[in-house]
Amino acid sequence: MAANQSTLLKQWSRIIQAWPKDKLRPDSVSFQTVMQARINKLGAPAVAATNAKANDTPTAQASPSAPVNEQKEMRQIKALDALLQNRFATMYPFPNAVRYPQSMPTHYDDVIKEMDEAPTRSRFTAFMNRIKGSLRLS
Repeated sequence: MAANQSTLLKQWSRIIQAWPKDKLRPDSVSFQTVMQARINKLGAPAVAATNAKANDTPTAQASPSAPVNEQKEMRQIKALDALLQNRFATMYPFPNAVRYPQSMPTHYDDVIKEMDEAPTRSRFTAFMNRIKGSLRLS
């Protein structure tokens, strides 16, 4: 079981490293931070059990925690790996009519542009954009 758990931990760390960083989300709630905390909880019972065996004392017992459901963890790892490899985007392609609607064909491109610019935008520029958005000159 310990070998399987170390394999799970390696796969989780591989996914965390490969996952793209969200520029708009703070580091405290980023995917990488949250999943690293989860891995630490996942790996903590194994580390505590190893320490208890090494010390051979009843006081160094592992803290009681829920056992790791390896099948559930593997399903989650496979799902995230499929997202990383864009398997669903290739299996179910997005129609151009949805991506570029006739009413406003550049809408999604504009949203992507705004998302890319937002982290580096100054407060003054953000304020000016808000003012420009509220004033309609026509």
